[in-house]
Amino acid sequence: MSIYSVVIHTKPENISSVSTELEKLEGVELHATNERGKLIVTVDHPDRVYCSDTLMGFHNIPGVINSSLVYEYFEEGIEEVPLKDDSLKLLNDACELKDYAKG
Repeated sequence: MSIYSVVIHTKPENISSVSTELEKLEGVELHATNERGKLIVTVDHPDRVYCSDTLMGFHNIPGVINSSLVYEYFEEGIEEVPLKDDSLKLLNDACELKDYAKG
């Protein structure tokens, strides 16, 4: 899963047309605009490459001056790993020590 937070800069008179183009893109959501031509968007998609390509493609939208990546969240599929008996003992000991330290 990938989520990108992006600020897109345009001229104030282009906010509407840029917003319309952004709404056509899969996984892109417009969250806010201001009177100076800044748009706050997120790109949310399971494929990290798709998000990156979408971010780079913002520059091809007529009226976009610049886009800046503000935040990226990425998480690959999490695989559960079974714990061995000695690992379980260490984990239990750590929990007991934490509970003891609390009071």
